[in-house]
Amino acid sequence: MQQLIRYVLVLLVTFHLLTGHTANFKKIESKINDSVITTKLEAKFTESRRLNPLKIHVSTRQGKVKLKGFVKNKEAFVEALRLATSTAGVVSVDTEQLEIKQVNTAFTDAYITAKVETTILKAKVIYDESIPLVGITVSTKNGVVTLSGKVKRKKSIGILIKQICKIKSVKHVISRLVVI
Repeated sequence: MQQLIRYVLVLLVTFHLLTGHTANFKKIESKINDSVITTKLEAKFTESRRLNPLKIHVSTRQGKVKLKGFVKNKEAFVEALRLATSTAGVVSVDTEQLEIKQVNTAFTDAYITAKVETTILKAKVIYDESIPLVGITVSTKNGVVTLSGKVKRKKSIGILIKQICKIKSVKHVISRLVVI
């Protein structure tokens, strides 16, 4: 009889230990899954042309995603929500603390113009030595970049447009460049 009692006690203790560890494994697995979801979303936000990943904080708990921060317009808000809901493992998305905040377009346009000027210099060094250091004028209005000036080869225009289109926040490029 004592052996039976010992056997039952050992079974109960073993069962208790196993179920306790199972709960811990589930907690660990849940935290890992949440980290994966958060990382995937942050990567998607970085790849998106509409979103600034530095302005959106992502947190995940038990598959429930919470987005905090700012987006520049309705389209960006919808994009953030769409990317979050389409991510595997996401149960729900809370956007209560994600606000639409208009961006200072004058500041943004000046920033884009500076990035374009840097891109032109890089294109000269990396892709086409014939691109002039001076003589190409850049203007930006609401994310639309206009290039004016003279280049030696038609190929240079294509290279410049291709590289400028890679700049985040550039909506369109208008070339008024002339081949001389």
